[in-house]
Amino acid sequence: MLVNTYRRSFLYLITMFFVQILLCSPGMTYQTERVVLVIIDGLRYSEGLGDPDHQYVPRMAALAEEGAIVADFRNDGQTYTSRAIPAIWCGAWTEIHTFSDPDCNGASNNYTELPTVFEYYRRQLFKPETDCIYTLLELCPWRASFDPNYGPEYWPLYHSEGHSDVEVWEETRFVLYQYSPSLLLMYLADVDHGGHSGNWNEYTSSISIADSIVGELWDTLQDDPDYTGKTTMLVTNDHGRHDWDFSGHGDDCEGCRHIQLLAIGPDIEAGLVSDIPRVIPDIAPTIGELLGFTTESATGSAMIELLDEVIVSVDPIQKPQGLSLSAFPNPFNPNTTISYSVGSRAEVVLSIHDIGGGEIATLLDRSHAAGEYHLHWDGTDAAGNAVSTGVYFIRLQSGNSSTTTKIIFLQ
Repeated sequence: MLVNTYRRSFLYLITMFFVQILLCSPGMTYQTERVVLVIIDGLRYSEGLGDPDHQYVPRMAALAEEGAIVADFRNDGQTYTSRAIPAIWCGAWTEIHTFSDPDCNGASNNYTELPTVFEYYRRQLFKPETDCIYTLLELCPWRASFDPNYGPEYWPLYHSEGHSDVEVWEETRFVLYQYSPSLLLMYLADVDHGGHSGNWNEYTSSISIADSIVGELWDTLQDDPDYTGKTTMLVTNDHGRHDWDFSGHGDDCEGCRHIQLLAIGPDIEAGLVSDIPRVIPDIAPTIGELLGFTTESATGSAMIELLDEVIVSVDPIQKPQGLSLSAFPNPFNPNTTISYSVGSRAEVVLSIHDIGGGEIATLLDRSHAAGEYHLHWDGTDAAGNAVSTGVYFIRLQSGNSSTTTKIIFLQ
């Protein structure tokens, strides 16, 4: 048994070594160095970014114009906080277990079966606890996993202080000033409390306060030299509310399922409204994509369609003379980096095709200046479904010219 344990640990370390080599190779680097995730508990889409007038969320609507939103973002599991929040952490719907928590005077508490984004980040990138912080109300917070490869040694620093969203924001501001964490999650609970009260004014007032907090948070990040120009902020919900009764949630109705995802940062395509359907488990892999770690037990995939391509070089004297196209790694699973160049400004379309010529996904369709570029494909089709093992072709069309290269996906 001990020999098998050592063997598993050795294989894990070797795997992580090669993962780090791939993640640090050219073309896998984003401008984003820090990620801030905000979860607004229980905000129904019709009162959030789904309201065309943005009556209660003017700041988030303004940020969406500078960033990107997913028009069809959903809770695809259980529309309860106790299940959806862990799914955001883990990038998958996970089993929840209970234990006697010594940090809560032995009270019963929950933990996830699967590792969380916090644990992936800290272990794979060798980060201290103070670089990965979770701010929330003053309570005994649910815990991350006890996975043998991750677990408590890699949990975030839980900063559980305050009795309202405003106080949580003040504590978060202190955390930013004191520690400057590279991965921060701020959890706002008052919108859900306001909804459960059955008082419409309390519910909508809580939304307006959360909206202003998100705006102040972004302003604070832009004023801080540790964060400005290198931070991506994601804002989402765990669930919505019933279509017919805003005071409750928990079933399969549209109001409970349809939630929001706002992204803003240096690698996010400004003004994008993505129509690719996405779900809660896609959040953690997206954070991993930006910061350079893998979410190995996640079932979701990175939302690369929100990411602007990375310009590697645009030399006005030595512009590329024609088209070039390649992918690395190849074969791949599940991510590959596509490198391409165009010789002059043109409308550029980059698409994936199966061996029969059928189009799997269009990754890019926009005007490009001459230059060399990189973008990433996570092995999913236009509907977000993982492709099967096989041969595929990348096609680059620039104006009237085109080129194609073969790639292989291996499971």
